[in-house]
Amino acid sequence: MLGTQGVGTRAAGAWATLLADWRRFLDPRFRTFHRLALLQGLMVLAGFDVIIPFALAIGCPPAVAALIGALPVAGGMAQLAVPRLLARSDGNLRGLTLLATAIGEGRGIVYCLIAIGVALGVLGSLPALILLALVIFVAGVLSSVSGANLLAWYSAVLVEEDRRLVVPRLMVVAMAASALLLFPMGILLDVLAGYFGLAVYAVPFALAGVFGVAEVLAVRRLPRPGRVIVPPRAMGEQAPETPAERQFLRVSTVNALGMGLTPFFSVYAISVLGLSAGFSMTMSAVSLVAMVVAAAIGGGMLARGSSARQLRASFAIRALALFLPILALPGTLLAPLLMYATAALASVGFAIGQLAANERMFRLVRGPTVIRQYGRLLFRTSAAMTTGQVVSGVVLAVVPMGYLGFAALFGASSAVRVYAWRAARTEAKPRESGAALTPSAAAATASPPGGS
Repeated sequence: MLGTQGVGTRAAGAWATLLADWRRFLDPRFRTFHRLALLQGLMVLAGFDVIIPFALAIGCPPAVAALIGALPVAGGMAQLAVPRLLARSDGNLRGLTLLATAIGEGRGIVYCLIAIGVALGVLGSLPALILLALVIFVAGVLSSVSGANLLAWYSAVLVEEDRRLVVPRLMVVAMAASALLLFPMGILLDVLAGYFGLAVYAVPFALAGVFGVAEVLAVRRLPRPGRVIVPPRAMGEQAPETPAERQFLRVSTVNALGMGLTPFFSVYAISVLGLSAGFSMTMSAVSLVAMVVAAAIGGGMLARGSSARQLRASFAIRALALFLPILALPGTLLAPLLMYATAALASVGFAIGQLAANERMFRLVRGPTVIRQYGRLLFRTSAAMTTGQVVSGVVLAVVPMGYLGFAALFGASSAVRVYAWRAARTEAKPRESGAALTPSAAAATASPPGGS
C-alpha cells in the first residue's frame, strides 16, 4: 500500500513539474518564439502530407514518389557548408537564416501555381512532376539550412536554462498546429475533390504560401544572435570528436538509414490498401496528435533526464511501429486501424527521438562548435536517409507493384531500428552538462546579441 502511495506521489509530482514548466514556457517574453513555432506548424500544408497525395493524383508512380521524397532529405547535407558561409559573411547568422527562410518557405506559392496549371491543362503530368521535384529539392536545401540555423540562433539568444525549457516545447507547438490544421483539411479535400478535381490542391498550397511569408516576418522579430563564427579548429573534417560524440553520430546514422528505407505511409495506404487521399491526411493528423502528446511529455522528461536513454527508447518504439504495416493486409477490415496505429507509434518514436537527439547534441558540444557538429550530424544522417530512400525507390520499381515490396521495406526498416537500439546500449557516457551556443559560451568568438 505504501509503495503504491509512493508511486502515486511521484507521478503527481512529475505532472505538477510538467505543468509548471509549461506555465513558464507561456511567459510573454517567449511570445516571438511561440508565434514562429505556430507558423512553422502551419507550413505542414506545403509538406509531404499534401504533396504525396497530389503527386499520386497527377499520375506519379509510387516508386518515383519514394525518390521524390529523397530530394529534401538530400538537402540536409548542405548544412555542412554553413560554418564557411558564416565565416565569409562575417558571422551573419541572422542574414543567412532570413535568406534561406524567405526562399525555402515560399514554396507553397509555387506548388499552388503547379496545381492550378495542372487543373487548367496548361501543365501535363510529366512537366508538373519535374517542376515539383525541382522545387522540392531547392526548398529542401534551404529549409534544412534555415531549420538548423534556427537551433543555433535559439542557443545564441537563450541562456541554457531557458533553452532547455523553450526549444523542446517549440516543437510541440508546431506539431499541435500541424495536427489541428491537417485533420480538417484532409476531410475537406476528400469532399471537394469530387467537385473541383485537382484544383482543390491549390487551396492548401496557397495557404502555405501565406504562412511562409508570415514565418519570415516572425524570424525577423527574433532577438538578434549577434556575430557567430565557428572556431577554425572545428572547421576541418578531422576536427576532434569525443567517444560519446562518435557513438551518437553512428547510431543516429544507422537510424536515418532505417528512416530512408521506410516507404511513405500515404503511398502504401493509397496504392496498395486502396484507401483515399483523405484517409491519408487524417492518418497524418492522427500521427501528429500522437507526436504532440509524446513531445510534450518527452520534452518535460528531457529537462531533468537522460537524453541517451530517451533516444534509445525511440529506436525500440520505431522498430515496433514499422513491423505493424506488414500485418495490414490489403482488403482486410483491420488494415486501416493498423495503419493508424503505425502512424501513431512511429510519430511517438520520432518525436521523442528528435527531441533527444537535438538535446544530446547540445549537451555533448559546447559553444559555436555546435554549428559544425550539427552540420556533420545532418550531413551523415541525410546521406544515410537519402541512400535508404533511393534503395526504397529501386525496390518498389523492381518488385512487382503490390504488398510484397512494401512489406520487405517495412521489415528492413524495423530490423535496422532494432540494430540501432542494440548499438545504443554500448554508448559511451556523455557529459550531459555542456551548454550549447549561449551568449556566455560564445563570448570568445561572437559579439553580444543585440535587441529584438
